[in-house]
Amino acid sequence: MKKKLYTELDRVSEFFAVQSEKINSEYKVIINILEKAGRLTAPLGEKVNKTLFAIRIIRAGNVRVFYVYGKENYIYGIHGYIKKTREIPIKEFNIASKIVKELKKEKLI
Repeated sequence: MKKKLYTELDRVSEFFAVQSEKINSEYKVIINILEKAGRLTAPLGEKVNKTLFAIRIIRAGNVRVFYVYGKENYIYGIHGYIKKTREIPIKEFNIASKIVKELKKEKLI
């Protein structure tokens, strides 16, 4: 299996710039697993729908990062948020869905 390349959108980088060192460390560990394995399983990740997946940072905080699989070997981290409820907030899901549409329009996924 060819290694995947995880790349995050600026909005994700900006989100993590204001998170704790523990959250950032856990995120980096999970990204490394995602790149090597090409996918995440519970409890590190979850499938949201056909296109959208989520990284689950649960030890250092309750943070989620939506990601999608792109063309070739790319995986795009598209939107991060702090999870406060059991369900995915509609607002966060809608933001991620809008970004997915833009990536499709740009033919990246």
